[in-house]
Amino acid sequence: MSLSLVSLPLNAGAARIALLRGQVSVAAGYYFGYWFSHWRA
Repeated sequence: MSLSLVSLPLNAGAARIALLRGQVSVAAGYYFGYWFSHWRA
């Protein structure tokens, strides 16, 4: 029981970090595509 109580916040933190990392990678990819398209034109 105590093990699940300890792992629950860790899983929530890991999911939050993964979600944040995904948002950062999507934002970086979008910004790079925008910059590359305008730099190429």
